[in-house]
Amino acid sequence: MKTLHVHVGEVDAESLGQLEYAVAFAADGIKRHSLNLETRTIDLELDDTADEVVVRRNVVALIERYRSTEFGLPSKMFFEQRTEVLNFDAWGELRDRRWATMVGDGHVILRGLAARLVDAIDAKICETFVKEFGAEHERYPATIRSETLDRCNHFTSFPEHVDFVTHLRSDVSNLKAFSEDCRSHGWRPEHHEGRMAEHSYAISPSCCYHCYEGMEGSDLEDSSRVVTTVVGCHRYEGGNLATMSRLRAFTMREVIWVGHPRFVITSRHRADELMVSWATSWGLHCTFETANDMFFTDDFSVKASFQRQQEAKRELRMLIPQESRSISVFSSNFHSNTFGKAFHITAGGRPAASACVGWGYERMAYAIFSQFGLDPALWPEALRTDVERLTGGL
Repeated sequence: MKTLHVHVGEVDAESLGQLEYAVAFAADGIKRHSLNLETRTIDLELDDTADEVVVRRNVVALIERYRSTEFGLPSKMFFEQRTEVLNFDAWGELRDRRWATMVGDGHVILRGLAARLVDAIDAKICETFVKEFGAEHERYPATIRSETLDRCNHFTSFPEHVDFVTHLRSDVSNLKAFSEDCRSHGWRPEHHEGRMAEHSYAISPSCCYHCYEGMEGSDLEDSSRVVTTVVGCHRYEGGNLATMSRLRAFTMREVIWVGHPRFVITSRHRADELMVSWATSWGLHCTFETANDMFFTDDFSVKASFQRQQEAKRELRMLIPQESRSISVFSSNFHSNTFGKAFHITAGGRPAASACVGWGYERMAYAIFSQFGLDPALWPEALRTDVERLTGGL
């Protein structure tokens, strides 16, 4: 194992966390990395295959990207609630009780109270948000066309996240050779070499993209649409996987508005109010504030600053005491007419506006356990009562 230390220089505090996240994708061979605030260095552990020159060069390039925030990242706090929380290893406890089992990198199986808490979160959203807006339930496939992701500008903003899907080439000898290799040696990645078809699909990284492609060419005239859906999403996270704070495979529900700008903006604002009310009721230690996506592109500064200034993205972030950081469990996003233009959806003769709010189920459940423990008797009363009511018992 080799170590490497790269000085971060004058990266502002707002960008340091995003820099630390991005370093996981800098180069092959990075096993672990961390940000040392005392020395202001990125400290890396590399495996024996890593090229130190390449790793250092790429990390320095990322530092320059996040240092160049001449437009600034303005921050606005809409809501903050500080409550009494625990400080213990919730992830270790969940594993010890077998309420959570990690199978592979970033794939988790939930059981017991962990599974019931996720069910309660989903039921709470349905009785509050879905009911409030009269959202139509739609079911989407877990995979999505790469063409659709391209039209949504996903590849030019988040190329690091994409999990592509492919299959073995349809050829008798090819299929037979793969099968025989697996029978003789067990499955190995090298058995794929030269045997895979060209891919045109990926695992969906979000919920709302399917909604827009399904509405392509629609003219909403004087109406607007509200849709809700749950999708098992995928985002490759490199070395940023350790607990349930960030997973490669996760469950997301969204409520999506498409139509006239005033309707979309007003609905999104109401959803934000409902989320703050919910967080207050359950006694969550959290903030609701402006945010930006983790754009993995050289124009990060421009895109992130625009999102912040326009308040196009807001997040409810919950504290994870043991990890000394907060994670986003709810995201509120205004897209203007970006997707209306991309998929030729009109409202009143103009490209439709859209917005969505989304919840990450596994990370929200993990944050609740991290703050209040695994014994419901210790939870805030409203949280305990709702989970019991919505799931039929604890």
